[in-house]
Amino acid sequence: MHRLYCVVILILFLSGCRTHGTGNPSAEEVLKDNPSANIFMYKDTIYNSGVSWVDELTLTKDTQVTEIIEQKSKGKDFKNGTANKLTKGTKIYSVKERQDILIA
Repeated sequence: MHRLYCVVILILFLSGCRTHGTGNPSAEEVLKDNPSANIFMYKDTIYNSGVSWVDELTLTKDTQVTEIIEQKSKGKDFKNGTANKLTKGTKIYSVKERQDILIA
């Protein structure tokens, strides 16, 4: 099976990170905690790429769910389709094995 040698992305479930309650963190919060994080926004949720344990999984690319439309370095400027390191035009796919992982 072809090993996906792309960016593997795992949703961040960081409860307690927000100052206004629980839930998924904003891009601004993630980058404040980890300025070198490689993130993008899809369906109002911040995803983190380069998660090492996800690289060890055998994953099958499914359907394209979105595409990176712009790069921004400041978290406050993020909207769906924004990334801080993935380049504009990068296609993001779901995987057949899990709903909480996306690949590029």
